[in-house]
Amino acid sequence: MVNNTNWLDTLYKACRQLGYSEDVNSTNIRAHMSPNLKLLYCRVNKCASTMTLELLKQLFSCDTECLIKNAERVRLNTNARQLMDDAFSFMVVREPYGRLFSTYCNIFYFPKEDWLYRGIKLIKLTRLNISYDSLTYGHDLSFSELVKYTVDTYENNDRLDEHVRPMHHKSCNPCVFKFDYIAHLETLQNDFDFIFNNLQEETVGMYQKDILISLKQWTTLGPIKHLFRTIPLLKDSNISLYDVYLRAWCYYQITGHVLKTINFPYNETNLNDIKKEDFLSELTKAMNVSAVYKDKLKLQRAEAMLQAYSTISDDYMERLSNVVLGDCLLFGYENKPAHLFDKTSCLQKKSKFDYFKGL
Repeated sequence: MVNNTNWLDTLYKACRQLGYSEDVNSTNIRAHMSPNLKLLYCRVNKCASTMTLELLKQLFSCDTECLIKNAERVRLNTNARQLMDDAFSFMVVREPYGRLFSTYCNIFYFPKEDWLYRGIKLIKLTRLNISYDSLTYGHDLSFSELVKYTVDTYENNDRLDEHVRPMHHKSCNPCVFKFDYIAHLETLQNDFDFIFNNLQEETVGMYQKDILISLKQWTTLGPIKHLFRTIPLLKDSNISLYDVYLRAWCYYQITGHVLKTINFPYNETNLNDIKKEDFLSELTKAMNVSAVYKDKLKLQRAEAMLQAYSTISDDYMERLSNVVLGDCLLFGYENKPAHLFDKTSCLQKKSKFDYFKGL
C-alpha cells in the first residue's frame, strides 16, 4: 500500500478494534477492473462513484459493463486473488453524515425514477397512514424517515440499501481487502492526481489535471435527465407539477450551485409546455451567475445539511452515530461532529430559508 505510514497505522488499529482481519482468499468485493487488469476500483455508492467510473471509461476506453466483466473474468481464474493483489487497487470514501444527506437529496428529494421503488419501499417501512400518492409514487420521503430506515435496519441486522450502508461494508472492506490507496472525496483532486499520474503508462487516454473539472460539470447536470424521465411517470397522480420542478431547482440551491437569492423562474401557469432545453438554459444561467460567489454557495450547502439534521431527534442522532462509527474510525472522520450534535449551536445557525420546498 502507498498511503502514509501513520494513516495506515490508524486504519489497522481501527480494523482490530472493529474485529476485522484480512482474508487473503476473498475475492468477494465490488470490483471494477481495467482491461489490462492493472487497476482495480472498488465502488462505494454516493462516493463520487459515477464520476470515477466515467473517468475510468475515458482513460481505459472501457465502460462500466466492461469494467465489471473484467473483474468477473478475474474471479473465475484460479489465481483470482493474486491477480487482484497485483493490480493497483483503490476505493473512494467521504464524510459519513454528508454521504447520507447527499443520498437523500440526490435520490429521494430530487425527482427521480427511484421514487417508484426505493421511495415506496422506505415509506412502507417507516410511515403509518400512508396516502395513495405516497404509496403509489414514493415521492415524499422525508430526511428523518431515511435516517429512521437506516438506523432501524442497521440495528436489526437487515440488508441496507447500497446507498446508505456503511462504506466499509463487506463489498469494499479495507480490513478484509488491503487497498493500495483510499481516496477521500474531500481531497479527490490530489488523490486522483497521485493515483492516475502513477498509472499513466497503463492507461489508454492521458490523465490531465483538469479532467475532473469537466467531469464535475458533467455530473452536476446529470440529474436533469431523471427529472424529465420521472415527470411522465407521475401523470396520473395528484402530485403538483410545479412542486416537482421546484424541487429540482431547490436541489441545485441545496448542493451549492445556485444562489438561494435566485428565485425559481416559473409559476404554476407556465409549466405544462416547458422543455428540457428551456429548463436547462434557465438552470445553467443561474449557475453561471452564482459561480463567482463560492463562499456563499459553500455556506448554503452547510445550511441545507444543518436544516435536514435539525429534524432528527437526539435519540436517532445518537443511534446514527453508532451506524457510522466504523466508517469514522477507519477513514478518519469525526463520529459526533459538533455542528450536527450540538443542538443549541444548530438552532442558532439554522437558516430561515426553506431549502426543501415542494415536499
